[in-house]
Amino acid sequence: MQRHDFIVGTLVRTGFRTSLKGFGQFCMCVELYSDDRTATIESIYRRVASHCNCTTSSVEKNLRRLFESSNASSAVGKLFGMDFTDTGNKEIVAMVSNYIALQREKYA
Repeated sequence: MQRHDFIVGTLVRTGFRTSLKGFGQFCMCVELYSDDRTATIESIYRRVASHCNCTTSSVEKNLRRLFESSNASSAVGKLFGMDFTDTGNKEIVAMVSNYIALQREKYA
């Protein structure tokens, strides 16, 4: 299994809505952050925006909409067996990236 497929499967299982534009952008953010842990969220948004021919604020808005509609804090909490509240975009991207890294043997 490829890492991208593992990311998509994980997000679908935890309740993220694939029908929203932000879903694909979120997958890209997770992959980019997984590749470069020193990257800032702004630099990741710029790279995703460039790839998707939109603005960084559009990427941020699309992710926020995805996270709000999917109750992302609760969904990410399921991955770690914890309860998260009021989690921002940056933290959600980082936590999902960390989960993907911890599960490396399932897709490597």
